[in-house]
Amino acid sequence: MLPTTLRVALVQQATVWQDPAANLAKAGEFVAQAARSGARVVVFPELFTLGFTMVPEPFAEPIPGPTVEAMATLSREFGLYLVGSVVEAHVPHPRNAAFVTAPDGSLVATYRKLHPFSYGEENLHYSGGTDCPLFAVDGIPCGLQICYDLRFPEPFRALAAKGAEVVFVPANWPARRISAWSTLLAARAIENQMAICGVNRVGRDPQLDYPGRSAIHDCFGEVIALGDAAEGVVVGNIDLAAQRAWRERFPALKDRRPDVYPGL
Repeated sequence: MLPTTLRVALVQQATVWQDPAANLAKAGEFVAQAARSGARVVVFPELFTLGFTMVPEPFAEPIPGPTVEAMATLSREFGLYLVGSVVEAHVPHPRNAAFVTAPDGSLVATYRKLHPFSYGEENLHYSGGTDCPLFAVDGIPCGLQICYDLRFPEPFRALAAKGAEVVFVPANWPARRISAWSTLLAARAIENQMAICGVNRVGRDPQLDYPGRSAIHDCFGEVIALGDAAEGVVVGNIDLAAQRAWRERFPALKDRRPDVYPGL
């Protein structure tokens, strides 16, 4: 029988610019804090060991590789699922990839950002991914998206059609567009009747300020947990029993007409 609740911790990290060792050291402290809070899943921001760098090649690594192995060690130590993000080695350009390690240390999912952020020229330095894999957290069907992907409803709907109940969204979303972040998180939750967990970094990189505002939205779009602009861990409980009951009572996903809009 599937769990009826899921406790999630979002790590609002002040990422040290392009310093993997420093950021991994901080990660261990955050995972320990999340474990003490009773979380089952701990989610880190996009490219949490580096920041949103447009010079990815020196930091590119395979999956699994050093960053995944470091997170797998933490997963085993604390018995938790961890969601991280890394520059994955790939030709012609590296990929912005998220991954999930399980309590036994195994790698259970890898997702490559579908939509490199062309406004910031990420598309010139990173190759986009090609699929939206589903994975399980204690049997709960889950998915991943990364930052700019949030502006595209199609992959979220594709995950919902596969049965996803929770989607995790690691991000580096800047202060100047933070209202869009909050609005889109709620919209993706409402339209797909799923929980959306968006984690955003805090602090500053060489160009931008990041305000946190990490949030967990339930299937009604309501905020379960919300961060401010401070570094730390934001924790909330997702009521999956209520979500499943809502999907049954209000069958919006079943009422879709894909025969009318086959291109979507």
